Amino acid sequence: MEIYRGLGRGSYIWGRSVIERLWVDVTAQVTDTWYQMFQLLELRHGLDINNANHIWLLQFLFLGTINAQLAFFAQTWNQHRIQIRRGPNRSPTDMFVFDMFVNGVRRDQLPLEEENLTVEELEAYGVDWQEFRDEQILRSQSSNNPATENASSWIGRQGIPDDLSYVVVEPPADTLSPDEVSQLFAHFQGLIGTVGDDNVVSLWLQALAYVRVLYPDLF
Repeated sequence: MEIYRGLGRGSYIWGRSVIERLWVDVTAQVTDTWYQMFQLLELRHGLDINNANHIWLLQFLFLGTINAQLAFFAQTWNQHRIQIRRGPNRSPTDMFVFDMFVNGVRRDQLPLEEENLTVEELEAYGVDWQEFRDEQILRSQSSNNPATENASSWIGRQGIPDDLSYVVVEPPADTLSPDEVSQLFAHFQGLIGTVGDDNVVSLWLQALAYVRVLYPDLF
């Protein structure tokens, strides 16, 4: 980057990374609270971290709330203003949207000699063909990406991808049926999503007692 852009532009970040700082904020504002709470459930309120059924119940009760808090954090972070040297303070959203509008989808305009590339040439622009033909990489790509996956090209794409990373939390085998899961949710729907130590402990204890009535040997 410094060879291409020149020295003294701040193109490269030295020292502690920005992503490490971001994780500090995520931990302090969201995840550490849940870490402490789950430790409390383990030490005082019957959570067995070696019991897969307990882990499923924990995810069933609290994963949606954690995801909502993380989404709110991301939204807030993307709107907060960052101090920029020799320029106005700007938010990540502003930098992403406005700079893409000014400089192009790929963050930077193509070199002058490449401005008139065809759609087919743009499709392959920047592809590392040596790595693309590597057998080990091809096997990894084939085994980890379904054949039905849509093309990853940015050309003509609008909106979010059809498939996003999503963790499906299924009950362990030989436990709750789909109807029983629905009944569990209906029974505690008014409590799921509440926050605060007392509410979290109360929800966990009530839900644990509920499933123990159904499957005392598993929970």
